[in-house]
Amino acid sequence: MLDQDNYLYFNRARVALKYGIIHLGLKEGDEILVPDFICDSIFQSIIQTSLSFKTYSLEDNLEPNWLELKGLISAKSKAILMVHYFGQPQDVKRFINFAKTNKLFLIEDNAHGHEGYLGKQVLGSFGDIGISSPRKFLDISEGGKLYFKENKTPLHDLTLPYVKKEAGSSVFRRFVNRFPVIKNQVRLLVKKRPNYEDPFEFKEPFVDDLFISDDLIDEIESSNWKKISYARRAKYLYLRDLTISKGLEPVFSEIHRQSNPWCFAAYTENMEQRKYWYDWGWKNNISVFSWPTLRDDQINDKDKAYMRWKKLICFSTSN
Repeated sequence: MLDQDNYLYFNRARVALKYGIIHLGLKEGDEILVPDFICDSIFQSIIQTSLSFKTYSLEDNLEPNWLELKGLISAKSKAILMVHYFGQPQDVKRFINFAKTNKLFLIEDNAHGHEGYLGKQVLGSFGDIGISSPRKFLDISEGGKLYFKENKTPLHDLTLPYVKKEAGSSVFRRFVNRFPVIKNQVRLLVKKRPNYEDPFEFKEPFVDDLFISDDLIDEIESSNWKKISYARRAKYLYLRDLTISKGLEPVFSEIHRQSNPWCFAAYTENMEQRKYWYDWGWKNNISVFSWPTLRDDQINDKDKAYMRWKKLICFSTSN
């Protein structure tokens, strides 16, 4: 458990990141190194804090190309973003050493692995700041967490509006989820499968800066995260074995034993294979989706990250 003076809850992880950047004292024009394979929503925080950025490329296992990364550093570089993709820990020690050697702040993005651990320490708390997204794991629409190590700015003196828990929303979802077969039959009748093949399909608008109310925080902190992460790891292994037998290639050869995986990710051979799995998931009430929503310039330029997007597919580990 972390000291309550070292974290705050916001409505979204991207809002938490914005105030984390402010907490670090980064200024207009300072540069942050960001992986090229990441949702464009993360750039809301960068734009709103007037930072510049450079992107670094990744290997197929989603680890950095370290040689290229070293060559990107300039006098403007002040921070680097480390992402625990799909809840699987990065090489934290190497990132920490890289940041220290190059006098960079380490920003840790654990939006895909809330309450996953590495050793005895929770993911998201290794960097100078870190973020996670508990809302992705619970039946709540709001909830992003900011971790920070030092009180450089009075974050606890912030004044923001609060977003409250939707009355009865979790109760209703739990009731509906008790009847998954009926729920799925109704969904197939009234809804159309999202167009996961369209890279522009899931563009999100900017969100307001909000805290979340105590009842939402209570729901997040009272949840049985050990049970949640155990169930998600079990679902991950089931999906891995199922899809390997049908020709998919997992992004990660092994799952970390303390992780809380948001999804199982794999590479397909072609777009036809992707479509097969999207259709399969939709019919069988298993969320199978594309990730991430890239920046427009990446899509239009068909860059390396876009080419990876075209072959990567995600299976939800939610039960």
